[in-house]
Amino acid sequence: MERTSACRGLATLTAATALLAAGAASAHPHMWIDARAQIDIDAQQRITAVRQVWLFDEMFGAYATQGLKKGKDGSLPADTLHGMAQDWMKALGEPISHYFTRVTVGGKTAAFAAPRDARVDWNPKTTRLTLSFTLPLAEPAAPGAEGAQVDIYDPTYFVAYAFDEKGAVSLGGPQGAPCTSAYRKPKELDWKTMQQLAAIPADPDALPDELFAITKGLTHRIEVRCPPPGAQAG
Repeated sequence: MERTSACRGLATLTAATALLAAGAASAHPHMWIDARAQIDIDAQQRITAVRQVWLFDEMFGAYATQGLKKGKDGSLPADTLHGMAQDWMKALGEPISHYFTRVTVGGKTAAFAAPRDARVDWNPKTTRLTLSFTLPLAEPAAPGAEGAQVDIYDPTYFVAYAFDEKGAVSLGGPQGAPCTSAYRKPKELDWKTMQQLAAIPADPDALPDELFAITKGLTHRIEVRCPPPGAQAG
């Protein structure tokens, strides 16, 4: 049940890439995203939201905009970009898919409120699309003594994220300064597993259970810690 819902969560977004990959050499992943994440902290040093920016690869951008009406400079109309943002956020919004983002505090997964500030930008020179959005927590959550974990990943390994740009992970908000964040990359896959993934067709549902169990652990983790109230005084 969880796996099926997670696969469907990005169906609208990955359909174009699946078609593209079907005509090319099969390999997982099929979509690459250069990502940025900012965790907002409020005055009570609680996590209030996760702001994200996903810059999609050129191949996806070229295919996703194929056939769309463009300006002479290659630009896309504002209403087209607005429609993309709405469609993509709806596809990502299944509760189990959780926008491929999970915030864990005290061993419990925090719920998100409705996303806001969703927008899609298009760069005709680089043929790259960018999706930006904010995921507010339904209730602000204090990291506590053990800290909080923000995980960003696609358990089907259909989408590969990278947080390689300088400052790709940051803290924001009125009380972000005293808090700290530590980013941990996913573990490296061994050659045998990579070969097995490469042999699978461009279909999220085609990932065998044993490989799904492995790729589910390929998470980009951000550890957030804040000093206890009053600790930074004096």
